[in-house]
Amino acid sequence: MKILNWRLFLEELVGDKPIADFDDYIEGMKMSMEDKLFFVNNLDFDVIVDFGCANGTFLSLVQNMKPNVKLIGYDLDETMLLKAGSILGEDALLTSSWQQVVLELSKYENPLLNLSSVIHEVYSYSHSSVIKRFWEQQVFGGNFKWITIRDMIPSVEIHKGERKSFEEDVKKVRELADPYYLKSFEDKWGSIHNNYRTLVHFLLKYRYTDNWDRELNENYLPVSLETVKKKIPSSYKIISEEDFIVPFIKEKVMEDFGILIKHSTHTKMTILNNKFKR
Repeated sequence: MKILNWRLFLEELVGDKPIADFDDYIEGMKMSMEDKLFFVNNLDFDVIVDFGCANGTFLSLVQNMKPNVKLIGYDLDETMLLKAGSILGEDALLTSSWQQVVLELSKYENPLLNLSSVIHEVYSYSHSSVIKRFWEQQVFGGNFKWITIRDMIPSVEIHKGERKSFEEDVKKVRELADPYYLKSFEDKWGSIHNNYRTLVHFLLKYRYTDNWDRELNENYLPVSLETVKKKIPSSYKIISEEDFIVPFIKEKVMEDFGILIKHSTHTKMTILNNKFKR
């Protein structure tokens, strides 16, 4: 297994826009945590690498469900790793060194890489050449049996709606949204009337005002489902896929704006490396 130094090719810029309120950030993640466990009882894995493990909440749930599975949390944020350590204890490997992750993986037969709400961050904070290496060397060059994905990855169809089909939704947002946050969003990403994707981007983001500087600069929808599928080598196979809208988000947008989101915003996917026996 080739050893890669993640720091050399992931030019993480998150430090330039620190998380203003960790507690609020974590509470936001908890809302979708149960859904992120979609694969745990269905796959045979003896070690899991949670890429971007944050404070370890997800891994702690995996630990309860699969106590014999080795837990590896990878994150570039040392503050988050400290928080994860207080939750998971000494049995879990928590590190910001990808080389250390790779060395640990060599001890196991059925490794799983979990990419939950991190792909859009890699795209937001990395250059194109870095993203290319992320897919080719890290995700699909890492000798994982399973790769699980759950992220904001809509189909390209989200771009194709005619303006008249969402004009009323735009009016509702302009009437009800906080003018400051809407203006700063449009200054960064363009008018919410430009296309349906931009409108949905705002509807996914408007709640995170406590960490607004960070959230504003992060592209929630940088890559399409079709593009992600093109990244998957022929030696891998998609075992399951579900495109959906997170129920909480759908309900919250309806509550705040009276708007029904009409297009899937998220994707869950399980990918098998064919060289492993299922």
